[in-house]
Amino acid sequence: MIKLPRKGSDIYLSIKRFREFLRRLKLRPVYLLIPTVLALVASMFEGISIGLLIPAIKGILGGDFSFVGTKRILGSILHTFPQIFEGRNSNVFTLLVGLIFLAATAKNIFKYLSSVTTLFQVRRLTKHLRSLIYERYLSFGKLFFDRNSLGHLHQILISYSVQIGAELGQIHSALNNFFMLVVYLVIMFVISWKLTCLILISFPILYHSLQWLMRRISETSKAYAASYSEFGKKIYNALSCIPLVKAYTNEEKEQKWFLKANDSVERFECSMDKKRLLVNPFQEIILLCVVLLLVSAMAFLLFRERAGEISGYMVFFLVLKRSITSFGFFNDFIAHISAVMGPISEVLTIFDDKDKFFIPNGRVNFTGLRENIELCDLNFSYSEGRQVLRGVTLSIEKGKMTAIVGPSGSGKTTLTHLLLRFYDSSPGAIKIDDADIRDFTLESLRSKMAFVSQETFLFNASLRLNLAYGLDGTVTQEEIVEAVKKARLYDFIARLPEGFETEIGDRGVQLSGGEKQRVAIARALLKKADILLLDEATSALDSRTEKMVQESLDELTRDKTTIVVAHRLSTIRHAHNIVVLEDGRVVEQGSLTALLGQKGKFYQYWQEQKFY
Repeated sequence: MIKLPRKGSDIYLSIKRFREFLRRLKLRPVYLLIPTVLALVASMFEGISIGLLIPAIKGILGGDFSFVGTKRILGSILHTFPQIFEGRNSNVFTLLVGLIFLAATAKNIFKYLSSVTTLFQVRRLTKHLRSLIYERYLSFGKLFFDRNSLGHLHQILISYSVQIGAELGQIHSALNNFFMLVVYLVIMFVISWKLTCLILISFPILYHSLQWLMRRISETSKAYAASYSEFGKKIYNALSCIPLVKAYTNEEKEQKWFLKANDSVERFECSMDKKRLLVNPFQEIILLCVVLLLVSAMAFLLFRERAGEISGYMVFFLVLKRSITSFGFFNDFIAHISAVMGPISEVLTIFDDKDKFFIPNGRVNFTGLRENIELCDLNFSYSEGRQVLRGVTLSIEKGKMTAIVGPSGSGKTTLTHLLLRFYDSSPGAIKIDDADIRDFTLESLRSKMAFVSQETFLFNASLRLNLAYGLDGTVTQEEIVEAVKKARLYDFIARLPEGFETEIGDRGVQLSGGEKQRVAIARALLKKADILLLDEATSALDSRTEKMVQESLDELTRDKTTIVVAHRLSTIRHAHNIVVLEDGRVVEQGSLTALLGQKGKFYQYWQEQKFY
């Protein structure tokens, strides 16, 4: 009898983690019921085909098949058609051969159906796992993505989900071997319970002899997952920063690093494969010893019992030979679980809520700004010990332009991200019309805001998709044309062979910096939002283009609440209120004229940029 893994052992913890993974995946055993039932039926037909071999061999050795009539099921067939089978050994033999053939054919049909449905379940599970991981990614706060490698997250979503699905398919195959083993044991027990009991002794021997190997497989799997994750992270870094690599002629070093990391991944893969492939040879060696012992026992029993039992022993030996691989089903099961523990552990971290920085959704529908946005003693830190905003208090009036200026790192962009709720502020720190910003639903709040950032976010898709992104097909062609004209982009698009259908590459690599920002401005125009957040919206434009875009921005911001993060102070001449941030604090605020008259920090910045 197999001893179950003791509580606290590596195998016990692996199985526990595996069960937790299935629970997180919401995968119930009933989902695997169909392939399991098919495998069970295939096993039953396997038992029938092998069971029929006993009377067939016995009849051949004795030259007489008359005893078949004494068998319950076979006898009923013979008695139903006495004119065909009575006294005709050849016809009885043909019947046995035909039944064996039909049973073997049925077994293979059901085994095939079980394999097909298993693969279908594996593919569906992999798809489901990818969907769940991607859904989790979209639910995390921006701070999670700030702290985690996108290359690593990509590996979990694509590579690990496929690997886990493949291993689950192998686990199901191990369960199929269990059903076959049950059938084989029943047949062997019917033939000789003594020899079968001797066989059962091999179970605990097999289990205990491979425990050290299972632990090594699990350890290697975790090391492999860590190495593979680092591998993906570095690849993403190199490919996403390819201009930097080339600018510093670092291709050779990157290639050397890649070869080193690739070798490390291969080493762990080979190590895990070698350990996993050792399972079957070890099992076969142990079972061979058991088989040799059985052969000796058979010879002894044949001397003591009737020679007519030789047919049963021949079938017993045949069944034993076919069941050798099935005897190690439990170790195979554990081996596959151990091999997939590394990827499963990584996936489970995604399903864990720790350090995911979720942004709680409010319940109130935001219908638009009526009076003002207030920042009340706003403080914010990305991490402990690094405070970005310190007691920021100001009022942003509806329909007016508020400009935020200050040196790099003063918290200007952070302020816009907090208004968009990319990060969560403390309760009561940001209010819209005296209501806490946290009370509003994220969808309704962000639908009333348009955001143009210094770093333009573009998809590797057509210009049309990038312009109308997130507008759910509600934008007409005329509106798109009008928006790109206002953004001074129409002439550029008209010269493109494919026009609005032009693919712009990863992050819009086929566009210039100014063209990218004009696409973002056109996208903001199309959104027709009440509140505009412009974070260095003209920083990548030349003076001529900036002047044209500034004209369209003036039209865009008319009668709208606008918050402008500006580096070029010339772009905020018409701001109603200018707020100067330094070291996360408001040090000055007022109109352009008032601030220049004070000759404080803003005046200093203005003097430094006179040449603009």
